[in-house]
Amino acid sequence: MPATIGKKIQAKSIAIIGGGPSGIASLYDLTRALKDGSTLFGSKSVLKQEELKETAFDEIVAFERNPTAGGVWSKESSGDNNKDLPLPDLELLGVSANEFESDKPDKIFVKAEITPELENKLAISSVEKPVVIKKDKLDASDLHQWKSSAAYEELFTNVTNRYMSFSFDEYSREDLKGLEKKYKHLQMFQAGKDVGVYLEKVIKDNDLARYIRTNTNVERVRKLDSGKWEVVVKNQTTEGNSIIDRWYRQEFDAVIIANGKTVPYVPNLKNLNEFAKKNKDKVTVTLAKAIKNVEFISKAKKILFVGASVSAVDLIQYAFPRDLSHPSIYISRRNDVGNASSWTRVCSHAKGLVNKPEIQEFKSETNSVLFKDGTTESDFDVIIIATGYHMYYPFLDQQTNFTTEQTQNLTKFYRYTFSIADPTLALVGNTYAGFFFNRVESQAAALASVWSGHRLLPSVEEQRVWYAEKFPQKLVECTIKPWFIDPLIELALNGRPNPLEFNEDKLDHVAHNAAGKRIVEDLFFKIRDGEVTYREVI
Repeated sequence: MPATIGKKIQAKSIAIIGGGPSGIASLYDLTRALKDGSTLFGSKSVLKQEELKETAFDEIVAFERNPTAGGVWSKESSGDNNKDLPLPDLELLGVSANEFESDKPDKIFVKAEITPELENKLAISSVEKPVVIKKDKLDASDLHQWKSSAAYEELFTNVTNRYMSFSFDEYSREDLKGLEKKYKHLQMFQAGKDVGVYLEKVIKDNDLARYIRTNTNVERVRKLDSGKWEVVVKNQTTEGNSIIDRWYRQEFDAVIIANGKTVPYVPNLKNLNEFAKKNKDKVTVTLAKAIKNVEFISKAKKILFVGASVSAVDLIQYAFPRDLSHPSIYISRRNDVGNASSWTRVCSHAKGLVNKPEIQEFKSETNSVLFKDGTTESDFDVIIIATGYHMYYPFLDQQTNFTTEQTQNLTKFYRYTFSIADPTLALVGNTYAGFFFNRVESQAAALASVWSGHRLLPSVEEQRVWYAEKFPQKLVECTIKPWFIDPLIELALNGRPNPLEFNEDKLDHVAHNAAGKRIVEDLFFKIRDGEVTYREVI
């Protein structure tokens, strides 16, 4: 037990920003929390308990900016429904190439403007009486908030099926056998679309849809003098040829950030935009996040991947088969760092791939790329930028009603979950580590208990010590349970099981994960060597 403890929190209303797996997990555990300190874990509906006023929270709202929940796996915002731009549009952003700082998230993400007039109207708005603004076309903020999913049509998972479901609604052994039978070349894995179907089923079977407001983007979150959080949102729909924005504000006792990482990191590459514009008829230049389907990759004659991330290695598979003795796939990367046994490291250094250093400059006139080692390559017909995502919370007003010290700690999260500056602000997801579905539900389980007043956090000082000592340590497969999941479940309500102990099939999760990586790596080389095509895989 901690030597000192923090203040008791008794939240009654909670806003969740995002309707992906993190938001869904949060909804489930919060709606199942009871006033008596127990949980209705396993219950498909809590209508009766809500009517009897037995549930711990009075109002829980999840705001999802896309037409359907599901996050990266949502069919309405992924694949052919992806509406993100291939590159930031400098004209829309109103900047020149020389002054454009593409690697800064606030330079490529455009916030919707809240004018003084709108601010005044918002003061008396509500979900029932929003401020309605009609416009005839999408503006820069609509096009530069990177709302779509990075999941393309042909995507298949690289995490084993057993760990792609929540403990409160797990894939049964029969479900897992069905997936294995469906994909004979993809044992233990599934198509991205299957994950979307699973999440839709979770929402339906557990009666969670009534808590979710879709097409509703959170534009601002700020702390009020009253101690509550003000959440300003914009619901967007179309009527004929017009676009209708409905703005309103709502106050909550607590807020969960569950929006994931959606703003792409665009490296500051000299002449990139000019190159893409001048060579648009010869070269497809795109962010990995904007890819709808991979057909153009399989047809490309010479490809450059900027970045050697998991996303890049996943996409490289769709470029095969091709002549490995005359490599036509190039990877521009920083100096190798990290775990030398990583499957992505092994695959990205395989025969048939040419590794190059970072890019010095794009040469528009000659359709070529100069690398930092002085070498030049020309005539790429596809260039894909796969350099990851920013950890970015553009809606969060960190200045209002916070001291300088609190502002510095607002996005530092104790146990990866509770804001050290204000424990009524939380983060669920957004941590680089495995067992994602089970990790986020452990966070939600802790929030349900602490925010209903049944468990207390340690003192702020102890939280700071934890953050300084533990947060920088890299989470790996064998430490995720003892360092991440177990301490959060210790905070959970009575009767809330540990998601990696609830099912005996998950007790050997470290070995399962290792086996999965070997299968993914093996599949990569089978595709490369032409033993199987990606079309046969999915």
